[in-house]
Amino acid sequence: MAFIAGIDIGGTRTRCALARKDKPHQIWRKASVATPQQGPGAVLDVVEDIIRDRLGVEEPLCAVGCVAPGMTDTQSGVVLEAANLNNWINVPLVAELERRFQAPAAVENDVNAAALAESRLSVSAEMSPVVYVTLSTGVAAGIVIDGKILQGGNYCSGEIGSMIPSPEYLDQDWQPGGCLEQLAGGIGLAAQWAKIQGTLSNTTSAREVFQAADAGDVRAVALVNKATDYIAQAIVALVCILDPEIVILGGSIGLARPRIAERVRQALAKSVPHAPPVIPSYLGEDAPLLGSLVLAESCAGASFSGSTAPSSSGS
Repeated sequence: MAFIAGIDIGGTRTRCALARKDKPHQIWRKASVATPQQGPGAVLDVVEDIIRDRLGVEEPLCAVGCVAPGMTDTQSGVVLEAANLNNWINVPLVAELERRFQAPAAVENDVNAAALAESRLSVSAEMSPVVYVTLSTGVAAGIVIDGKILQGGNYCSGEIGSMIPSPEYLDQDWQPGGCLEQLAGGIGLAAQWAKIQGTLSNTTSAREVFQAADAGDVRAVALVNKATDYIAQAIVALVCILDPEIVILGGSIGLARPRIAERVRQALAKSVPHAPPVIPSYLGEDAPLLGSLVLAESCAGASFSGSTAPSSSGS
């Protein structure tokens, strides 16, 4: 049986899936592990172990698709920078995957890939433009126009985490995540809550913020409401610029907090002449993983003569 593989490298978890070549959009088997923090080499060692051992691939793969949370040069197959991964700068990911699996490979930013999967496999098929916004550890958007991902001149299209939601935040250094991401993303919310609580940020999670808000803590409610407004404002800006047919919310926070979608709909209804529907991700948490399989499908028929790429940095 011929298989393709999809890999979703996340800031906290790495997921792998297999699909039959003749049914590339149906996950046959999948598994996940905590993402190693020792650099690209350690992550790819784990990926190889999952695909070969846990998922039981014995015959050569037909193709591999991989997504990562960072700016990705899809032409050269290099992850330029992934802020939520340790030591991921200029990682030759395609070359490394082809060396390890002896199969053609393709890579993409994870949010872009999720947007591509939604635009082809969900209720938004045939719509254009499609805007997919992920609210999770970070904040970002994927934009698909006429079936193609909008990459941008520097592969930074959709990096809305860098938006400045209010003038008082201008002229401050918000690297590496960006202003909106640090104000409304999971890591940013956790850091703000830790400061309010007087605790260490590395022991606090965004879940605690939402749990406190749900319990009625006025400080947490104010923090969550402000973050929600910032997200709504960012999506209004996207809609004004792109005039999408649909806006899709994904990511662990976007899927778990329906109040965010409600607030976005309210803001759009009062702000733009033609407000698009705002819906939760049809593909759910599997959107980036299915996106990686779409990538694998796209290169499954490519000729491959083998690669001798050196091991990536951090191995």
